[in-house]
Amino acid sequence: MMTNLFSVFDPSAIFNISLNWMSTFIGILLIPSIYWLMPSRYNILWNSIITVLHKEFKTLLGPTSHNGSTLIFISLFSLILFNNFMGLFPYIFTSTSHLTLTLSLALPLWLSFMLYGWINHTQHMFAHLV
Repeated sequence: MMTNLFSVFDPSAIFNISLNWMSTFIGILLIPSIYWLMPSRYNILWNSIITVLHKEFKTLLGPTSHNGSTLIFISLFSLILFNNFMGLFPYIFTSTSHLTLTLSLALPLWLSFMLYGWINHTQHMFAHLV
């Protein structure tokens, strides 16, 4: 007997572990295929997507930016892409629609951007307030 309407989205039957967060780590299953001898079409497509994103972020951030900043943006993009793609399958609750994952990703990024802007570009930050 189902007591709650939303208990459908809480699959905790196996080993008493909530399986909602399993969709977050689904990209780990795709990593070993990178180390095969002959790259598959999937690997070639993913590498071309990564290089195009790296070039785009490099032009957006400028030539003085560090290479690690594009890695952070591309990895966040990949995490959100995999999680939202898992939401297309029926009866799978994605973790990106949960408030804890959204706040844990967005709040540190927003706070670091604001602190960096106020410390290094104070005039520009005041200009945006006007």
